[in-house]
Amino acid sequence: MTSARGSTGWNAVAQGALGCFLVAAFFGLKETAPGLTVSFRMPFSASSSGELYQWLGHALLLVPGGVLLGLSLVHGLSAPAVRMWRRLEALSAQERRAGAVLVAVVAFLLARVGRFVFLLDRPITDDEQAARFGGQVLASGRFLVKLTDPLESFPTIFLYVRDGMGSSFEWLGLQVAWALGELTGTGSLVFSLAAAVPAVVVAWVATRRLGPAWGGVAALLVLLSPMSALLSMTAHAHLLSRAALSVAVVCFLQAEEKGGRWWTWLGLVSGVSFLCRPFETLFFLAPFYLWVLWRLVRRELPVGACLGGLVLGWLPAVVAFLAFNHAVTGDALLPARVSMYTFPAKLSAHDASMLERFGANTSYNALMLAVWFLGPVGVLLVGVGASWDRLTKLLLLSVLALLGLGLFHDNHGIHSVGPIHYSECAPALALVAVHGLRRLVDVARRAELPSATVMAGVLGSLVVGLGIFDMRNALALREQALIHESMEAYLNDARLGRAVVLAPQYAVAWNQVPAFRKVGSFVLEWPPPHPGYEEDLIVLHDGPGFAEKLRPRFPDRRFFRMVPGKAPDPFRLEPLDVGGAPPPALPAPTAETGGR
Repeated sequence: MTSARGSTGWNAVAQGALGCFLVAAFFGLKETAPGLTVSFRMPFSASSSGELYQWLGHALLLVPGGVLLGLSLVHGLSAPAVRMWRRLEALSAQERRAGAVLVAVVAFLLARVGRFVFLLDRPITDDEQAARFGGQVLASGRFLVKLTDPLESFPTIFLYVRDGMGSSFEWLGLQVAWALGELTGTGSLVFSLAAAVPAVVVAWVATRRLGPAWGGVAALLVLLSPMSALLSMTAHAHLLSRAALSVAVVCFLQAEEKGGRWWTWLGLVSGVSFLCRPFETLFFLAPFYLWVLWRLVRRELPVGACLGGLVLGWLPAVVAFLAFNHAVTGDALLPARVSMYTFPAKLSAHDASMLERFGANTSYNALMLAVWFLGPVGVLLVGVGASWDRLTKLLLLSVLALLGLGLFHDNHGIHSVGPIHYSECAPALALVAVHGLRRLVDVARRAELPSATVMAGVLGSLVVGLGIFDMRNALALREQALIHESMEAYLNDARLGRAVVLAPQYAVAWNQVPAFRKVGSFVLEWPPPHPGYEEDLIVLHDGPGFAEKLRPRFPDRRFFRMVPGKAPDPFRLEPLDVGGAPPPALPAPTAETGGR
C-alpha cells in the first residue's frame, strides 16, 4: 500500500515537473527569432510570425503542459473535487438562481474590468467609433446630421453620407445601444451587460440537460474561450447579437416544450438580433427555423399558435428595420450598410470566385474558430459532442451555416479578438463542447477508468493553456490601445483650448512613431466629432484650402495643423490663426514615454 502511494506521488511529481517545463518552454519562445509578439496589421487575414509561433506553442506546449499539470493534481484534489461536485448537483432551485446571478456578475466584471485595464476604454476598430457617432445622432433626435464643408475634412470611414448629411452606416440595434449609453451617461456599459448573457444562458441550458455541476463547467468554457472573453471587452454589435441569439436558443427550447407565448418570445429575440446583425442572424437561425417548419409540415406543432407567435414577435423588428432604412436612405428596403455597394444586396465590394471566397473567408475563419474557441481540446470536445442529440446537431449546423455566409462576401474580419464575424458561434460551440466532455467522462466510467482523470486533464489544459493565451492576447490589445491613449494625451497636453486641429489620416499620424508602427492597430481614422461639436478639441482632415472653408463653421475656435516634426519628434502642431499664440512645446509620443 505504501509503495503504491509512493509510486502515485512520484508520478504526480514527474507529471507536474514535465508540465511546468512545457509551460516554461512556451515562454522561452520569446527568445526565438520570431518571438511571441502579436501585431495588428492589414490585411485582416495576415498574422505575424510571432503570433503564429504563439498558436503553435499553445497547441504543442501549453495544451499538453496543462494536461500534465491537471493530472499531477488529481491525487490531492480528487476528494474535495468530488465533494464539491456532489454539492453542486444537490443545489436547490433557489441556490441555482443565486448561482446564475453569480455567473452573470463574474462575466460582467471580467468584461468591464478587461475593457478598462486592457482596452483602456478605447475601440479596437473604426466601426466602433462610427457606431457611437450614429448613437449620438439618434440621441440628438435625428437620423442624419449636417457634416462639415468640405466633406473631405470629416472622418467618414464607416459613415453613411447623403447630400452632405451623414450618420453611421451600422445597423439600427447597435446605434440604439450607443444612443442609450449617450442618454444615460453610461457609455459602453450596455455592451458589458450583454457580454454576461451567453455565460448565464449556456449554464442554464447545460444545467437543465446535464445537471448543475455541468452547468458550471459550461459557464467556465464560455469564460475561458478567447473569442468570447476578448470580444466581451469591446463595444461591437456582435456582443448584442451573441446575447440575443443565446436567449433565442432558450426560447426555442421552451417553445418546443411549452408552446404558447414562447413562440412570440422566440420571434421577438430573433428580431432583436436581426436589428444588430441581420445576415448573420438569418444564417445562424436558419437550421432552427427549418426544423420548426419541418415539424409544422408534419403537424407536430400547432400551426396557428406557432406561426402567429413568430409573426407577432418578428413584427416590431421588421417595422423598425424598414422605418429606419426609409429615414436614413430614403428607401425602406435599402439599408445604409448595403447601399455602400449595390442593391439588391451585394455583400461584397469586390468580385471573386466561389473558390476564392471559400478559401480566403470560410476556410480562414474555420481555422480561426479552431484556434480561438478552445484550441485543439475544443475541436475534440465539439467533435465528440456534436451528435449528442437534436439540439447539439442544430447548434453545429448553425455554426456551419454561418461559415457558409462567407461564400457571399469577402470581408474576412479581424482575428485579434477571435474570428469576429463568427462571434455568435462561441455559446453554441460551448454547449456542444460540454456535451462532448460529458460523453468522454461517460466513456471513461464504462471503461472503469477514473473519470476524475479525464476531467482533470481536460480542465487543466483549458485553464492553463487558455488562461495564458487569453492573457497574452489581452496584453497585446493593451499595447495597441496605448497608441490611442498616447495620441490623445499628446493633443490634450498641448492645452489648445477650443480648437480645430487639421491633421493627416489618423493611421498616417501614428505610423510616424516607430514603436506604434511596430505594434499596429486596426483603428485607422480619427473619431468623428460629436454631432453637436461639443468637445473642446476637434480633429479634422487637412487639405488644400480646408482651413479657410472651415473657419465660418467654427468662428470661435483657433486652428492648428499637425505636420511632420524634426527628429526625434514625429510631428508638431502649428497655429494657423493670425496672431494666435503657438501651443507649448511638447515632446511627441515615443516608445519610452508612451506620449504621456
